[in-house]
Amino acid sequence: MEKVNPEFVRFVSDSTALLSMRDSDFDAYSAFGEVIDNSIQANSSSIRLLVKTHQEARQRVGDYQVVDWIAFGDDGYGMDAETLHRCLQLGFSSRYNDRSGIGRFGVGMTLGAINQCKKVEVYSKTENGNWLYTYIDIDEITGKPAKMNSIPEPMVSVIPEEMKGLVAGVQGTLVIWSKYDKQPLSADAMIEEMDVWFG
Repeated sequence: MEKVNPEFVRFVSDSTALLSMRDSDFDAYSAFGEVIDNSIQANSSSIRLLVKTHQEARQRVGDYQVVDWIAFGDDGYGMDAETLHRCLQLGFSSRYNDRSGIGRFGVGMTLGAINQCKKVEVYSKTENGNWLYTYIDIDEITGKPAKMNSIPEPMVSVIPEEMKGLVAGVQGTLVIWSKYDKQPLSADAMIEEMDVWFG
């Protein structure tokens, strides 16, 4: 039997591991809370959420609001290019094991996001910087052949027009969840629950 070169045996198979992690026990509201926690730790004074939906008729439940995307915006101190490049990496944290804040281990926001949706986009801007953008897309990672095998290096970009009001200011971060496929309830019912959980 031909020996496998240990140099090329990775700790995890990216696509399989990510699909397994999508079945973690996060619920939707805890996943939302992970993004809000990050905004709080970034010293945000304003955190805004926008949910884009469309309506479908469903058997048994009737009218059902389907989530197209959810966008979270804040006016926190933002991320530089290096931090933004790694912010979607599972296991990365700029505050690893820091007990002074909310998050410690660098898995919450990304794990919560991929539990709920297949595409996560992040725009961020520091006070004297430009808006920078990166993303991950489960479909591109797990495709055969895969179209994505690493997190793209952040590039200067423009905030989508309909989301600009979420990040008005000289700095901040915008997180967008799309390809939303783990929706637990009709979006109108989810939004009512969000008020309770975020409080």
